Amino acid sequence: MRRHLAWLLAAVACGGGGDDAPSAAIVEVAPETLDPSRDDADDLTLTVEYADGDADLGGGIARVHDCRADGVVVDLAIPLIASEEAVDEGVPIEGRLALYVSDIGWIEPEASPAPACADLGVEAIDPDQAVFCVVLVDAADHAGDGDCSPPVAIVAEP
Repeated sequence: MRRHLAWLLAAVACGGGGDDAPSAAIVEVAPETLDPSRDDADDLTLTVEYADGDADLGGGIARVHDCRADGVVVDLAIPLIASEEAVDEGVPIEGRLALYVSDIGWIEPEASPAPACADLGVEAIDPDQAVFCVVLVDAADHAGDGDCSPPVAIVAEP
């Protein structure tokens, strides 16, 4: 099994609202098919809209779960988003994060999805598909409501 390598491309902040724990909503997944046998076709981009009620999402992490198996998780560091003054004042922020997960490999799906994914409503996963869930954790270690991708096709292992 190949390890997931991942990185966070961008974070954009603007005014918004919500409680102190950040929320995530996946708005785009690309590509729709992954081929773990090809280095140019085994990387996934998840675009996530976020809202954070107190501006401290920066300095936290984006936790990406590969729902095919428990423990296949990538934590991406989120750079500072809001100014120190906005964090001190607890200003609500919202924006988009582009999350990149590289080198997705073959994993035989377990009978049940990873617990973090099941908690978000993911059911059994077909062997030729993968589902990814994102949970944002802010700098104060508040984990918000996560969201999961639609199934992504996985080219069969040779």
